[in-house]
Amino acid sequence: MHQGISLLRQLLGQTANAEDVDASLYAAERLRFVLETPTAMTIVDVKTSLTEVLGEHAFSIEALFKSTNTGGMRFFVYSPDKLERTLPADVLFAIAAELRAALSLISCEPDSGERVFSDPEPELDRVAESAVTDLYCWAPGEAPSDHLWALKNTRVLDAWALAPGKGAGIVIAQPDTGITKHTELADIKIDRKRTANILEGGSNPTDPLKPGMANPGHGSGTISVVASGEGGLMSGAAPKATLVPIRCTDDVKILNGAPVAKAIDHAISVGAHIITMSLGGLSSRAIHSAVRDAVARDTIVLAAAGNCVGLVVWPAAYSEVIAVGGTNVLDRPWRGSSEGAAVAFAAPAEFVWRAERRTPDAPTNVVSGGQGTSFATALTAGIAALWLDRHGRAKVITEARRRSTVVQELFRAAARQTARRPAGYPDNLGAGIIDARALLKLPLSAINLMNTESAPSVSDGNTGLESALTSVFGPGKPDPQFDWAAHGAELSAILLADARAGRSVEGAGIEARAWRQPSADLAIACDRATDPRLAKLALRTAVAAPSIFIPPAQDERVSKLVTRLGVAAVRGTNAESAAGLTVEQAQAALDGEGRKRVLSAAKGRAQHVAGAQNLIDGLDDGMAELTAHGANARIGDDRLVMLEALVALTERPALPVVTRTTPDNRVVQTYNAFDPGLGKFDGIALLALPDMEARILPAIGRIDAEGNHLGTGFVVKSGRVLTNRHVLELIAAPVPSKTSPQQWILIKDATIDFSPKGFDPAQRFRVNGVSYAGAHPILNAPISMNNLDLAVLEIEPVNAGGKSRPQGLDVSQDADWRNGGNSLSIIGYPAPPQGLPRDEKGEARRDVLDRLREIFGLRYHQKCFSPGEAMAGGNQWVFAHDATTLGGSSGSPSISLKDGLPAVGLHFAGDWMRANFAHDLAKVCSLTPELIELLQEG
Repeated sequence: MHQGISLLRQLLGQTANAEDVDASLYAAERLRFVLETPTAMTIVDVKTSLTEVLGEHAFSIEALFKSTNTGGMRFFVYSPDKLERTLPADVLFAIAAELRAALSLISCEPDSGERVFSDPEPELDRVAESAVTDLYCWAPGEAPSDHLWALKNTRVLDAWALAPGKGAGIVIAQPDTGITKHTELADIKIDRKRTANILEGGSNPTDPLKPGMANPGHGSGTISVVASGEGGLMSGAAPKATLVPIRCTDDVKILNGAPVAKAIDHAISVGAHIITMSLGGLSSRAIHSAVRDAVARDTIVLAAAGNCVGLVVWPAAYSEVIAVGGTNVLDRPWRGSSEGAAVAFAAPAEFVWRAERRTPDAPTNVVSGGQGTSFATALTAGIAALWLDRHGRAKVITEARRRSTVVQELFRAAARQTARRPAGYPDNLGAGIIDARALLKLPLSAINLMNTESAPSVSDGNTGLESALTSVFGPGKPDPQFDWAAHGAELSAILLADARAGRSVEGAGIEARAWRQPSADLAIACDRATDPRLAKLALRTAVAAPSIFIPPAQDERVSKLVTRLGVAAVRGTNAESAAGLTVEQAQAALDGEGRKRVLSAAKGRAQHVAGAQNLIDGLDDGMAELTAHGANARIGDDRLVMLEALVALTERPALPVVTRTTPDNRVVQTYNAFDPGLGKFDGIALLALPDMEARILPAIGRIDAEGNHLGTGFVVKSGRVLTNRHVLELIAAPVPSKTSPQQWILIKDATIDFSPKGFDPAQRFRVNGVSYAGAHPILNAPISMNNLDLAVLEIEPVNAGGKSRPQGLDVSQDADWRNGGNSLSIIGYPAPPQGLPRDEKGEARRDVLDRLREIFGLRYHQKCFSPGEAMAGGNQWVFAHDATTLGGSSGSPSISLKDGLPAVGLHFAGDWMRANFAHDLAKVCSLTPELIELLQEG
C-alpha cells in the first residue's frame, strides 16, 4: 500500500501541528537514517538533494564523523523533525532503499531500533508475571563468594606484578549507557574533558537511570569491571587506567548505528587507546567505517560476542574487531555466549562481580554477579590496558610498524597465543581463556602473528555476513554480484532474527518464533542472487508475535507431563475419577495398560498424518520413564518436547474448523465435537457447537497484509474488529510518536478473511482504519503485562463481492466471569512453530521440530478451535490460560464455554503447552471506559 518515499512524504505531511520530538538528533526514538555518499559532499549539497526528493519539510542533518579518515563528509545523519521511529523494520528498510536509489547513495541505513543482543537480567517490572523475561541464557545459582574470582581466573592479580602501574596512562573509551554515582566507582580516574553524551548532547555522560530504560546502570556495571579501585568490595582489571565513558544508548540490546558510530568517532578524536563495547546488534556501514579508522590509528577495539542469540553480533562480527566470548568459574562456556569463528578468545561472563545501581533511589554500594559477554569484554579491556602499560604503548606501536601491522593485530595474536585452553574447551569459542600473566610475560618480539585470524577473503567485504549466512543456512557459494553495502544491515537483521528463533523451546515462547520478512528491495535482490541461501529469503513470510519468554524448569515440565498423561490414562476407563489426580496417582496410572490407552487416543487424533503412528509408538519408553520416576524423571529435551506434543494430542487439541452443509442447504463453519482428543472437553464442546456454528466461528478471521499472515481478529457488536496492537504495528504507523499517538496511518494493504482456510475472496474484507489502540508500543519494546496489547480496526461493512461483514460477538462486561467454571476456547489461525529445541550441548535439533510438526498435525494458517482453561497468573487485566496456541493466534478471542459464549479475553502471547496470556476484556473495559462504546452495538 504505502512504501518508501511516498509513505515518508505522507508521514511528513501529518506533522505540521505535532509537538516536537526529542530535539537531539541521536535520541533513541527519533526517526533517523544514515546516508553514505560515494564521494565527499557538503551539507548544503545533501540538504538540496533531500529537499528535491522529499519536498520542503523541517529536518536535521549533519556529518556523522569529525574524522576525515573515518568517512568525513561521506556519512550523514538525516532525521525529519517531529517524527519518532514508529514504522516496522521492513518499511524502514523500504524507505531506505528508495532514498538510496533516489539520492545515488552507496548505502542508506535506518536506525531501526531492533532488539537483538540480549541482556540476561531480570526486568525491573517483573512483579507477579514471573516469566516475561528471556532467561534461557541466565545461569541459575549464586555468584562465587570470592569477589575477585574473575581476576584470579584470568590471572590478573599475578599480572599486576608485571605491570605495577595497573593501567596508568592508558585511556579506555566506553560507548554505553553512561555512568552513575557508586562507591565502587569513587576511585576511578575519569577524564571529564574527553567524555561525551551522544544521546542528549554535551559532555556529561551521566546515566539517568530513568524509568523505561532497558539497561539502566549497564555502563556503570561494565566500567567497574574494567577499572574499579582496589579498596572496595571488588576490583577492576586495570584500576589505574583513565576512563572515558561515552553515553550513546539506553539499551545495549539495540545497536542503532548512528549514535554508536559517532561514539566511536568521538573516542578516536580524544585519543582513546582502547575502545570497549559491551553491546551488539545489526551490521552498520557507519560503525564498520569508524572501527576501521580506529584500528588503523592503533586503537584496540573490543566488542561483546553476543548474548542469547547464538550468532556473533555486530560490531564483534567485523573481522577488524576482537570478539570476546564468555566462560564461567569452572572454565566452561557461559550458556548464553555467542560462538563461532569470529570469537578470538573468551573471558569470565557468568556471575562476574560488578557495581549495581539500576534506579535513582537504589543504594550506591551494592555489588552483584552479572552475566553476559558484556563483562567478559570489559574485563578484557582492563587486561589490554595492563598489556599496553607493561610494554609501553609507543614501543607496541613501533613493533607493529616493524611488522607492517597495527596494535590491534599484535594484541589479538598475543592474547590468543597465551590463552589458557582447559581440557574439553570448545573449538567455537576462540583460542581459549585470556591469561593476563602469560600475555604480559610474552615479549613483543615473540608474538606469532600467524596465531591471529586473518581477515577472510570473501565477497562480503569482511563484514561477517558470509559467516552469519553459513551459521544460519549452512555453507553455500557466495554471490560476488550481491550488493552487500546496500543490503548488509537488513540481511544481518534477518540472520540474527533466525538465529534467535533457534533458541531452545525450553526457553522461549513459541509465539515469539516468527520468521523475519525482507523488504521488497531485499527480496528482489535475493531472488536474483545465485547463492541459494539468499534466494530462500525472497519467499519468506512473517507472522506477528511479541517476544514473551517462559522458561519453566524441567522439574515443572515433567511434573505437568506426569499429571496430564496420567489424567488421560485414567479418563480412558472412568471419566469422573480423572479429576483431581495427584502427581503420585497420575504416575501410578501410567502403567502398561494406562500407557496403551494414552497412545491409542493419540493415534486416533493422528491417524490422518502419514508416519505419525510409528513416531507415537516410540514414545512409550518415555512414558515408562515417567512411570518409574514420576516428577523426578530426567528426560532429554527432544523426548520431552515429543511427550508434550502427546499431551496436546490427548488433552489440548487444536481442532480444524471446516465447513458443512446443513439439511436446509446452508454452509456453516464447524469442528468435530466428537474428536477423541477433546478429553474432558468433549461434552462442553458438543453443547457449544450450535452457537459456535451460528455466530462465533463466522466472526473470527485471519489478518493478512500483502499476502502475509500476521494474526487473528474478530468482529464485535459495533462491527469493528478487535485484535492486538502488535498486529496493528505491522500494518499501520502511529504518528507522530509510538506512545499515545495522535493518529494511525495504514502503511500496508491489510484484510481480514473469515473463511476457515483464510483464503476466500468472498469472505475477505479490507481494513480501512484504526479506531483505538493501546497507548504503549509492543513489538521491539520491553515486555510488560502492564501495556495494553489491544487494537480496534475499522473494516468495510460490505466487501467487493457484496457480502456484509459477519455479526459481531458479545464482549463480556462481567469481571467475575470465571465464577462457575473457567473452561474456554481459543479460536484463531495458528502458524507453524518456529522454535528449535536444543540438546544438552546447545545444538539446534531441527529434526525434533519436524517430528513435532508431524505429530501435532495442525493445518497451519487455518482456523482452529482449541479448548482449555483459565489459570492463575497475569495481572489486573491479564489472565493465563492453557489452550494450545501458536504464532498467528495473536488476536484470537477467548470464548467462555458458558451460557451465551461471550468473548472474555483477547489472546496476545504465550508459550505453547506451558502458559498463554490474554487480556481480560471486562477488566480492560472497566479501566478504559472509552473502549466500551467502540465494542458495543450502536
